[in-house]
Amino acid sequence: MGGLPMYGYNSQLSTLPVTPLTFASEHMGNEFTVISDFLESLGGDQPSMFSEQGMPVNVNTTEKFFLTAADPSDGTNEDRLTQVINAKFEAGFLKPYNYVNGYSRLQKYMDTNMSNISRQRILNVMGTFRPAFRSVAQSLTDIDLVLVEEAFERLLLDYDRVFSSMGIPACLWRRTGEIYKGNKEFAALVNVPLEMLREGRLCIYELMAEESAVNYWEKYGNIAFDAGQKAVLTSCLLKNPDPETQSGSV
Repeated sequence: MGGLPMYGYNSQLSTLPVTPLTFASEHMGNEFTVISDFLESLGGDQPSMFSEQGMPVNVNTTEKFFLTAADPSDGTNEDRLTQVINAKFEAGFLKPYNYVNGYSRLQKYMDTNMSNISRQRILNVMGTFRPAFRSVAQSLTDIDLVLVEEAFERLLLDYDRVFSSMGIPACLWRRTGEIYKGNKEFAALVNVPLEMLREGRLCIYELMAEESAVNYWEKYGNIAFDAGQKAVLTSCLLKNPDPETQSGSV
């Protein structure tokens, strides 16, 4: 984990049985490795794992994507959207999301903004859901993950309409916390520019008081891999992420 010290580490987690790991997707294998390193690293000089390799882009497929996006073939809206998404994938613009960087960001935030006890509580949560994550992740292929990204892009488009019509604070984030959609009401609530609630510029836990952030991760660990859970009703204390404008905290 880039040599970042992990205080409050629960040594009992390191006694989990070790078995050979195989993943259908390198992306999921990397993510599972990072979760394990979260729990097992005690600091020291270690190689960084968070550089994402660039993908070569074929000029012809790139041109095809732009042409398809500008003028898709005749058909239903669903057919045209499928054509654009397929062309985007072939051009190398649509690929599995790299969650590894999200864990690096979380660890750095915990190291500089949380107490030892809070960090240990979050690590305990990760130790709890690691086996369930491994069970799910081992069967997923890169194509599965690309389809997830396709569904996520559709979700973002759907929430454009939902958020604009709700009139109440709302935002949408990835499982590692990066915010990808928010409405102007939520931006006003936490006193940040609306453009900061895009493309992972802020993480949801960066907008929460420490105890609320820990409670969030604990609730996430309880429901994330439970198919019977659909939603959670809870409360939290929000804050402005800019220490210079803490008067805007709520």
